Amino acid sequence: MKEDVLVEKILAGENSYFEQLMKPYQLSLLNIAYRMAGDAEEAKEICQEAVLKIYKYLNRFKKGASFKNWAYKVVVNESYDFLRKRRRQQRIVSIHKRENVLEDSFTPENAYSDWEVKNALRNCLFVLTPKERSVFLLRDGEEFSIKETASILGFSSSSVRTHLSRARRKIRSQLEKTYFQEPRRWLS
Repeated sequence: MKEDVLVEKILAGENSYFEQLMKPYQLSLLNIAYRMAGDAEEAKEICQEAVLKIYKYLNRFKKGASFKNWAYKVVVNESYDFLRKRRRQQRIVSIHKRENVLEDSFTPENAYSDWEVKNALRNCLFVLTPKERSVFLLRDGEEFSIKETASILGFSSSSVRTHLSRARRKIRSQLEKTYFQEPRRWLS
């Protein structure tokens, strides 16, 4: 069923269609929340709140608009709220969690290398401001266009380009510091 039809049915009181409306986006919304927050449990919390808001404010969804973009906007905004609350409470972000991924070509060396790269990229995300992070994740991570990213975040296209440029520059700089420095020469 088309999203507009599902939304109309839900607004008419047929709540059983809400799961059908949300199902195609559940994993990608959780993924963006995880990359914004850096913690799986916090991402689940963000998504739960976002889904409640999507349901509560479904009547504000504009017929003919992209439901996917609207849902992303709600999750990103909920992520911003969560990050502001976390900053206020001065909680420490745990960014050094090891991901256990079993692959057919699993070797300890490959596992460590994969973990090291993922950890470095995750660390780079937390060098970015929340706006830069959301733009980078939506544009480069989720492959939304500049226009779609602007629509989701409520930014102008030029603002998206500016934040994206800054984000890429910061990530590049951070990776260069971590991996591409010349070895120090110790003099006696």
